[in-house]
Amino acid sequence: MSSLPPSLLEHTLWEEDKNPIWLGSCLSLSCNLSHYKFPTKLSEPDMTKVSTLLSEALQKNIKDSSYFPADKLSPLDKEFIFEHFLCLESFQNATKGQGFLVDETGHFLAQLNLKNHLQLQLIDTSPDLLTAWTQLVKLETEIGKSHDIAFSPKFGYLTSDPTLCGTALQALLFLHIPALHHTGQLHEVLGKQTEDDIVTMGLEGALDDLVGDFLILKNRYTLGVAEESLLHALQNTAMKLASAEKALRIHLKETGNSEIKDLVSRAYGLLIHSYQLQTKEALNGLSLIKLGLDLGWISGITSQALNTLFFKCRRAHLAHLLNEKTLDPQDMPHKRAEFIHKALQGISLRE
Repeated sequence: MSSLPPSLLEHTLWEEDKNPIWLGSCLSLSCNLSHYKFPTKLSEPDMTKVSTLLSEALQKNIKDSSYFPADKLSPLDKEFIFEHFLCLESFQNATKGQGFLVDETGHFLAQLNLKNHLQLQLIDTSPDLLTAWTQLVKLETEIGKSHDIAFSPKFGYLTSDPTLCGTALQALLFLHIPALHHTGQLHEVLGKQTEDDIVTMGLEGALDDLVGDFLILKNRYTLGVAEESLLHALQNTAMKLASAEKALRIHLKETGNSEIKDLVSRAYGLLIHSYQLQTKEALNGLSLIKLGLDLGWISGITSQALNTLFFKCRRAHLAHLLNEKTLDPQDMPHKRAEFIHKALQGISLRE
């Protein structure tokens, strides 16, 4: 039985998102308390003290939030948090003195004493990055009223990673770009639309192997740049890429591109009939089904339902749905295939 909040376990971040291309963004702010060493140098008593101070301050300012010490969470719960919040680094090594605070909506996460004393993270499905950033800044300001935050007039917010000093703001934008990817036009479009201060990557890092056809835009710099400028550059680039993907989808729909239609058909067969499915196979297949739905080649399911499946077919989410306390690597691929078969009942492929 998971100790995480029911709202976190029962809902996924993209389940109500109606934008087929721009799926969401994740903004995070990192900071440290000025009177304590960075987490890697903290003694165990000080680490516990910092986590207590910050968790209490956060719960005063965040309605209906819950704090979970890392040493009290199962490996499955840690993996669930990692999957739910689309984090790029695992939490499995988090232990005593470290922890996580989540709110009831499942959109907010605070990491305590991992790389920094505090990392505030907010997932948003709207393209309005400034609103999400304003929420994080307001929370950080409230915490700063009762706890001294490490700040330098020259280097800005001080973090354990010098490259994140300055604004200490990281923004990740998630775009679903299967048309650009599978027609081989992605790199050409990125070369035209992406600025030097923006990093492009996939869920596993490499652009050459985009899992689920998800493209992530990320700011390269945090020092020497204003937050508003950083967010504007990201938002502007995301809108250009989304427009290119949308225009290409319209073209594919009008021409009935046989190569893309074959990919969608193969994905349909794979997801409907496979006895076993690895996570990567499932995400790639669901991506093409989602594209086929937008092009009118797939029917019988909604885009929001497919968005939810992107999360629920991953290991920890699937184990929770199946009420599994452990993750047997031998059984999971078959259970994933069975789950997807059931979830896709009623969909049909247009000839």
